[in-house]
Amino acid sequence: MSRALTVGFLGIALIITGMVQADAAAPQMKVGYVDLQSTLNKTNAGKTARKKLERDKKRKQRALDKQQKDLQKFAAELEKQKVVLKPAVLRQRERELQEKYVKLQETYMKLQQELAKEEAKLVQKIFAKASPVIKKIAKERGFTMILEKNEGAVLWASSALDITAEVNRRVK
Repeated sequence: MSRALTVGFLGIALIITGMVQADAAAPQMKVGYVDLQSTLNKTNAGKTARKKLERDKKRKQRALDKQQKDLQKFAAELEKQKVVLKPAVLRQRERELQEKYVKLQETYMKLQQELAKEEAKLVQKIFAKASPVIKKIAKERGFTMILEKNEGAVLWASSALDITAEVNRRVK
């Protein structure tokens, strides 16, 4: 029994020694992170792009609001005329109302998708501008890897590893 115990302890000691030596031989990694959402919100390029996106959003919202008001007006008129319309005409107008409602929903979904695409393009443009800056900072400061803070990869890190402010200063 003691021989088996001795062999077990010896095996564990060898494994630990191997792990320590492997860890000592491994190159040191320095990982940093950047908050690209901050770059998007705080740099001139990001602010300009964000303003354009907001203008587009407001323009599309106005068109959607107009279509919604027209639908509400049509529904109110139909409600007033319900008692005087012939059943066949009433059914036809109710179908028209339903079609207009479906069209409004489709327009809303289409506008939402367009805005999402525009925002994705915006993020890509900012990333394209920030990427060479990030690479340069990483090389200058000896980072092995830079992660994006908002993508869930960074749960916690020392603020000394955050290069966001420097990236924001350098992005044109």
